[in-house]
Amino acid sequence: MAITLSNGKEVNLYSARFLHIYLLWKNQSKELGGFQNGEPFSSQRTNADTTMQGDFHSNVMFFDTEDETGTITLNTYPGTSTTDILFYMYHAQHDLMEDGPMTADDLFGLNIVNASTGEKITAEGCRLAGLPANQGNEAAYSLAWTVLVGYYQNTGNQPDDSMFS
Repeated sequence: MAITLSNGKEVNLYSARFLHIYLLWKNQSKELGGFQNGEPFSSQRTNADTTMQGDFHSNVMFFDTEDETGTITLNTYPGTSTTDILFYMYHAQHDLMEDGPMTADDLFGLNIVNASTGEKITAEGCRLAGLPANQGNEAAYSLAWTVLVGYYQNTGNQPDDSMFS
């Protein structure tokens, strides 16, 4: 679904203008910006919540998985404050981390909210997988950061229908 503005421009409801990405670290929150226009992120759960299997007689059985991990890719422009923050977070997690058990300060969280559709992605226990590959050409100049997520949850709005109330 899309909205057509008075100037004739069509805006998709998943447009980056409606997306808000918040970094959660050390009991603080900061909204991130400076993403590649139109594709600030992509994300997915690692596995399906439910798997299906059939027995010898083709009777279907469903199994719920307990894997709640996921992956988020953040696409930033070089030279933006978000890129600087992610470089800092990478070095804090890989170079500056001390021996011993991990603490809450070693991990960060992300909340991604679509203000138009109400969809929300909650990502907790996050670590950057590594430094991004540099992609520099006339069509696309971005850094793709891979975030490994320990707890990944995606929610939407309550349906506006009496059947679901």
